[in-house]
Amino acid sequence: MADDNIELNDSFERLLLQSDDEHDSDLMETIQQDEFDESDSADSESTDGGSDDGSEEWSKNVQKPLRWDFDDGTAGMNMDMVMDCKEPVDYFNLFMNNELIDFIVEETNRYGPTKDSNYLPTNNMEIRKFMAIILQMGYVVLPKLDDFWSSDPAIGGKAICGGVMTRKRFYSLMRSLHFADNDNNNGSKLYKIEKFVNLFIARCQHLLVPGRDICIDESMIPFRGRLRFRMYIPSKRHKYGIKIFKLCSNNGYTYNLSIYAGKEDQPRYGSVAERVVLKLMENLLGHGRILYTDNWYTSMNLAKSLLENKTNLVGTARKNRIGFPKHVTSLKLKKGDYVAEQNGDGIMILKWKDKREVIMLSSIHDGSITERGKPAVIVDYNKGKSFNDLSDQLGSYCPYVRKTMKWYLRIFFHIITQVSIVNALHLYKLHSGKNIKIVQFKRDIVSSILQLEKPTSSGRKHQLEKEPGEETIRKRRCTECYNKFSKEFGATIARNRASQIKTR
Repeated sequence: MADDNIELNDSFERLLLQSDDEHDSDLMETIQQDEFDESDSADSESTDGGSDDGSEEWSKNVQKPLRWDFDDGTAGMNMDMVMDCKEPVDYFNLFMNNELIDFIVEETNRYGPTKDSNYLPTNNMEIRKFMAIILQMGYVVLPKLDDFWSSDPAIGGKAICGGVMTRKRFYSLMRSLHFADNDNNNGSKLYKIEKFVNLFIARCQHLLVPGRDICIDESMIPFRGRLRFRMYIPSKRHKYGIKIFKLCSNNGYTYNLSIYAGKEDQPRYGSVAERVVLKLMENLLGHGRILYTDNWYTSMNLAKSLLENKTNLVGTARKNRIGFPKHVTSLKLKKGDYVAEQNGDGIMILKWKDKREVIMLSSIHDGSITERGKPAVIVDYNKGKSFNDLSDQLGSYCPYVRKTMKWYLRIFFHIITQVSIVNALHLYKLHSGKNIKIVQFKRDIVSSILQLEKPTSSGRKHQLEKEPGEETIRKRRCTECYNKFSKEFGATIARNRASQIKTR
């Protein structure tokens, strides 16, 4: 993993490309992150009406709570599903299985004729090849999409995708790709991608059940097109995009995800953060797990709700949360100092100052300090919180890029080129015991789907032999070299590359 856990470079920056008008019925209505934070944060809709210190009694005698042991016997990889998997493509196909691909085929063939009267129906294998080309375009970088079908010597002299699918057919599938029946709009803002996402999530949950430690955090799919629930976050590297909430286990495996589609119309309970957590955790409650969250989710209400469902919460928190002890959160500290108190439910609030002040909530820790001088709760939090960071980091290598894209296609390509690849890689490493870089993993998948052959050596090294006698100034090309280069790159390059030798 050391090779994968390097500093992110420009690969993720390539994701952010301006999208043009999508001719969608959705109107532009960008959601400001400030509005999102204030109106949807963990305490904004709380009804407990607590005072500054809440109605809790807080004790400085912080003890490690006697909680339950982790008892989910189903945790781990589904061995029946991975038993016959050997190559990277086998693990990828666990997520992109026939049910999911056939669904794409059905909806694409339904939608295609409405866009093009000459549309030709697609099939399972063609959609798989289309997806493989999309993966290939992530790690083979060319200036324009058309260049993948160009034989221009300036970009290699060989059409990369020409032998797999014609350019016209690729564009036809790109225009027609669809994931919903437009005549059966269920009123959901996400109906165009909802069923595909649900099918994919079902595969993720069937193939692996997380262990004790899990993490929930948000990720951003960069998008600058027209969309009601597009987010605008000025502080982010990518200011515009679609926000998704992800529940990840160790090594970045995504078990569940939810797309933020703006304000909800139906009656709501609790805060958005609480609803997001309880929805993503629905199948994992009641087994003694530990959930790690950042300060947007962490609240006293959420901690108590999870405790009622036999689940612990560890997370950073905002100092103005309802029910927090103000005499702890507002205390001024020097570097290295900390203060911790605990309520009757065993929930600890800890404040520690290093370079800056950090407030932590934990329903499983005491106030112990490690040998390095950090509170144990912070050390454990940094480890648990890294699950989602690793998922985003691995997924950002060689993403698919296209300038103009409908919003639901952005989500689709994010899932097939990032989330599914990271999940498949995790299963591959876990099952085979082999280590492989994610870019090579993608290349192996593409080679298998497109049945690309690796070049082999004939075993005989080709050499030119000089004939004895006096040499002349005239040179001639090797016919074997010329024929080889001419076939691959054309006559112009062949004339320059073919070996030459003086002849008599």
